[in-house]
Amino acid sequence: MTSICIVVIATKQKIKRSDSERKKQILQCTIAEISDHGILGLRMSRIARNAGVTIPLISKYFGSRSGLIAVALGDWYEDYVNQTRAVIDSWIDSSAKLTLEEFLILAPKPKQTGNRKLREFRLQVLATAIENKDLGDRIKVVTSDAYEWVNDAVRRGKEKLPDGDKHFDSRIFSILIFNLMYVFTDLIEDVEIDDISYSRFLVDLIRASSMKNAPS
Repeated sequence: MTSICIVVIATKQKIKRSDSERKKQILQCTIAEISDHGILGLRMSRIARNAGVTIPLISKYFGSRSGLIAVALGDWYEDYVNQTRAVIDSWIDSSAKLTLEEFLILAPKPKQTGNRKLREFRLQVLATAIENKDLGDRIKVVTSDAYEWVNDAVRRGKEKLPDGDKHFDSRIFSILIFNLMYVFTDLIEDVEIDDISYSRFLVDLIRASSMKNAPS
């Protein structure tokens, strides 16, 4: 996960920024603060200093520490989901035909480079959403919409698979893969689940489901 927070250094010449520019800078610095120090280690004073604003101004924009966290993490989560959706939509829509192996290329993998940091940050977002009602409400809306999108993406992908592979139970994606975060895989360092073996397992699982549900 990457986030950009350009530390604003005060100079003798005052730099004028609009409210929207200040808010954007504050939110970027909040994400960077959480990424570096976690929710519990978040310090409003550091965010204010790095964003080149005052704590009262942050309170004016976001109401409270909880309000700031709700907006910052809500924005991050929505952007994360939308970016993932855009990549997969573009890939599916640009392909005239797909094999089952190709269809699973973009499925999350347990050992994929960079994904562990994203999973850890996403866990922080979801854990915070339990206590932060505003964040929780937003996460529910974004996730519900993403769930509907998963079903539609699987439907579109199925249409481009060979006939023998397109009859699988779509719940493999909408329930099983949609809910996987590989948290326990991350906690067990020596677990023997590499990305290639995992992909082969999914291919076998989906193909077996398709064979079972194929018209007689």
